[in-house]
Amino acid sequence: MEKHFEEAFEGMGRLSPGSDATSSKAMAFYPEKDGETEILDIGCGKGADTFLMAKMFPKAKITSVDISQSNIRFINERAGEEGLSQRVSGKCMSMDKMSFGGKAFDLMWAQGSIYAIGFREGLRQWKKHLKSGGYIICSEVVWLVEEPSDESLEFWADEYPGIDTIEKKIEQIKEEGYDFVDFFTVLESDWDQGFYRPLKRNIDRMRRKYGWGLDAPETVQIFEREIAFYLRHNKEYGYAFFIMIKS
Repeated sequence: MEKHFEEAFEGMGRLSPGSDATSSKAMAFYPEKDGETEILDIGCGKGADTFLMAKMFPKAKITSVDISQSNIRFINERAGEEGLSQRVSGKCMSMDKMSFGGKAFDLMWAQGSIYAIGFREGLRQWKKHLKSGGYIICSEVVWLVEEPSDESLEFWADEYPGIDTIEKKIEQIKEEGYDFVDFFTVLESDWDQGFYRPLKRNIDRMRRKYGWGLDAPETVQIFEREIAFYLRHNKEYGYAFFIMIKS
């Protein structure tokens, strides 16, 4: 399963919907562009945003955490190749069991990853790692319509019961002791061109390579169902970036 998962994402810089343009827009909300900022990239994947932040914040020190050892190895190797080892480091760590020995961060970034622990739970657990006045900038899947279809409601009840409206997410931010700053929704192209199209090309290539029919591995079938579902219901849900400050 792990082999097929990694092959499905071969050559893809991002492991969830997104783009450099969208990430840059979200990062721009953090005001200390030239300071010696301590940043934590949570659920960093292959580090697309890690290295984007290294460019946007030239004096920042960035710690990237991910549960995949291969992703962390890739990030550390790339940091070495680009001469960034003094500023960029990857650590294999679960986002719900992070330990930094009391170290706190100025900015915590989570692009397409907080769902793994749940939005409210993530905000609650991560607060202890954030300095007073520090920022959390994260993306979260949300409803884009007031009345989603029954099919979408059923799909997300199984996939991620924490999905909710933007208004409800803002309420949760405030209830967890943060000052809400702003939000914006992610473009459909980040899902389509930036994620699902290259993923579908890889899956089609794998099907030809292995000669799969109905016997395709469950991992592949899950991806295919997810892509097909999004194409039918992409007006009903999407990602929104939320920007908040620890009170």
